[in-house]
Amino acid sequence: MKTVLALAFLVAACGGTAATTAPTGAPATTQTSAAPATAAATTTPTTAPATAAPTAAPTTAPTVAPTPTPEPTPSPTSEFASFGDGTWEVGTDIEPGTYRLREAPSLCYWARLSGFGGGLDDIIANGNEGAPAIVTIAATDTGFESARCGTWTADLSQVTTSTTEFDEGTWIVGTDIEPGTYRSSGGELCYWARLSGFGGSTSDIVANDNVSGPTIVTIEGSDEGFASQRCGTWTAR
Repeated sequence: MKTVLALAFLVAACGGTAATTAPTGAPATTQTSAAPATAAATTTPTTAPATAAPTAAPTTAPTVAPTPTPEPTPSPTSEFASFGDGTWEVGTDIEPGTYRLREAPSLCYWARLSGFGGGLDDIIANGNEGAPAIVTIAATDTGFESARCGTWTADLSQVTTSTTEFDEGTWIVGTDIEPGTYRSSGGELCYWARLSGFGGSTSDIVANDNVSGPTIVTIEGSDEGFASQRCGTWTAR
């Protein structure tokens, strides 16, 4: 027995496998030294590095130049004095001088005034016009009244399209019409007047007449103006 134990010890010391002899009567058991278990290698899956999305280049919006605000166009200022309908004080509201209607009015009434009482004795001169007219307002006048006449202007430039043929109205000799002898086409209740001024009073009349039918008048170069109503068209001879 001692011999068996000694052998077993010797084998164990040498790293071998000892055969143990069981005592008589017991089956012999052979013990095999089990090799140490080898752990299975675990492979950690490799994750591919994430691919970064391409960075979009910043988009710069085009710079729009601000639209300049247009400056308002000033209305042209007339170099000529003018006024419309109403009753005006001379020297305060309007200046004295010669004014004309450059367009034909409808049922125009005007009056030079010595006062504002509204009576007949306040009227220096007056007129009813249905064609271009001219009036001289004196510095001694107190007021001037205009109704349905439109605009009176100090612009006395030509308004006729011809200086040798014209219709009814009040015209400036040497500007609107030429001096000379004219024949009218005629009309009922024709009135014409050669004028030395445009004040509208009888003292401004060089000569005048009321006729029916065609008539002939010589306008002198010394005349300031010529007025015609309901006479038709005047044509130089």
